[in-house]
Amino acid sequence: MDTKVNLKDTFAFPDWDEWKKQVTDSLKGADYDKVMRTRTYEGITLEPIYRKEDIAGLGHCSSMPGTPPYVRGNDPKRFIEQGWKIAQAQLNPDLKALNATLKEELMRGLSMVNLKLKRADNPLGIELKTEKDIARVLDGIDLKAAPLYIQTDIDDIGLFALLDTYLSAKKESLRDLEGFIGFDPTGELARKGYFDMPLSDLWQKVSDAVIERSQRAPKMRCFIVDGTIYEASGASGTQELAFVLSTAIGYIQGMMQSGMDIDTIAPLFAVQLSLGSNFFMEIAKIRAFRLLWAEMIKAFGGSEESQKIWIHGKTASFNKTTYDLYVNMLRTTTESFSGVIGGVDSLETDPFDSLVKPDNAFARRIARNQQLILAEESHFAKVIDPAGGCYYIESLTAQLAELAWSIMQELEKAGGMVRALRAGLIHEMTESVAKARMDAVHKRKDVFVGVNMYANPLDEAFEVSQIPKVDLSTKPVSLEKGPLPKRRAVMKVEELRAAISEKSPKIMLLNMGEVSDFKARADFSSGFFQMAGFQVMSEQSFISPEEAIAAAKAADVDAYCICSTDANYVELVAPLCSGLKPATMILAGYPTDKIEEYQASGIDIFIHIRANAYETLKDLAMKLEVIR
Repeated sequence: MDTKVNLKDTFAFPDWDEWKKQVTDSLKGADYDKVMRTRTYEGITLEPIYRKEDIAGLGHCSSMPGTPPYVRGNDPKRFIEQGWKIAQAQLNPDLKALNATLKEELMRGLSMVNLKLKRADNPLGIELKTEKDIARVLDGIDLKAAPLYIQTDIDDIGLFALLDTYLSAKKESLRDLEGFIGFDPTGELARKGYFDMPLSDLWQKVSDAVIERSQRAPKMRCFIVDGTIYEASGASGTQELAFVLSTAIGYIQGMMQSGMDIDTIAPLFAVQLSLGSNFFMEIAKIRAFRLLWAEMIKAFGGSEESQKIWIHGKTASFNKTTYDLYVNMLRTTTESFSGVIGGVDSLETDPFDSLVKPDNAFARRIARNQQLILAEESHFAKVIDPAGGCYYIESLTAQLAELAWSIMQELEKAGGMVRALRAGLIHEMTESVAKARMDAVHKRKDVFVGVNMYANPLDEAFEVSQIPKVDLSTKPVSLEKGPLPKRRAVMKVEELRAAISEKSPKIMLLNMGEVSDFKARADFSSGFFQMAGFQVMSEQSFISPEEAIAAAKAADVDAYCICSTDANYVELVAPLCSGLKPATMILAGYPTDKIEEYQASGIDIFIHIRANAYETLKDLAMKLEVIR
């Protein structure tokens, strides 16, 4: 008996048009484009399904890991043997305690020494001013086993010399040492909004330092172009890639004018990219940047080996919350996951409470273990580019690269990143996207668990450390619009909630009729009000307006919200408003043909799924005189 089954003969080959017709019919008249396609902040329209045809002609899809354009990673052999570098940030200013922490964490899975320096715009961090400071931090630490990673400002230009002196005293050489002590003057200007010296003097210092370091420590990378600065201001993925690429082009052109060739310059670079919550988009973003970098270095005449780039991934900050902090742990888990699948070379996972507790040992351990679980239990370090060949991700990779390249070209036409920053163009671009992202949070289109959806009414607010303000008028170089602002998607919602929660206003739900009549709107209303910190009384239900009015007058609350069906509202709204006025009256729902009638009866505010929840709640709080 022949038991072989030929699926091609047994089942008809799926046809795209047939599939689309089935889907369209199931939508029952709804617009296919609106329902099935999704527009992202990057300017990409996501399709409901991706096919082989969607990646036809994409050259990078035929490349192998370790070959140009390195979309699938720089070095597959090294990745399989070592995995990515676990590079958790260290910022304890007590250098002796920091050294002990480093030794402990290196024994527990850390594989890169990532030191966060104290900065003019961020007083939290480490100061390394002398050789003794270096010795205190690095005593007993093998930098060949765990490379150094430090993002430096222009004020830290002497750090390399201190490290050189320290290693020389130990009879060790910098020449064969891999590591990262990297400048990013453009990013520093964006982050701080000023420089303490003219640009010409600053660049002379940087170029002199890079030339010296490239000769004395050719494996030590001198530039770390930081894309997280732009992500923290609300930039889209395409903007972040374009800004980083344009910044790097400026540095390369400057170093070539100083006499260096592209094959000497390119290996001196690393980039730091953010990892956000859009899982597949972040995977594609990492891969797209490798494609962009290879194309850019190729355009400068660089060799295939020079087209490799070290990517340091860091979990995002724009999407983090100060309420329901443990949800941040879930966010950083998916972000780290996407970074690993995308192929980062090193990874920094922010502790879940880093916004409010900068150096919490417990949270730091959890963050490190998130990476260890991905490596040791999920075995993601054992598979090279698992996203390779996925129609969806390969298509996103190509689209991200194309859009980012286009933005980069616009910036180059405008004179490059520094000029774009000084002209306010980067501020405008990031603000536009940030506004759209925040608006989606305010309308609850983008869900943030614990903040605009499923908010815990017992949760308390935490204060975020404020960035010191600087008088820019006294600086030789400054941005007219100031530093790029650090934003978070939920910051306005959290500010409103903190202000309202202080007064503890109460809203009573007037649940009218049978459970089936009011439950859906009562549940919606509770979540809606709790988003802004209102206390909700929802335990009672009522059959008649008289019963509801009596209970409402006996309750010590600030406003009432009627919850029932549109059909029931016809008989309920007028008597309830009449019996409870001048109290503030809210209606759950938006019966369009009755709005004016119900407003005339006494309804002050309507809450519904299409409302801008933030604005509605703010208006309610002002009406109740909870805020001004």
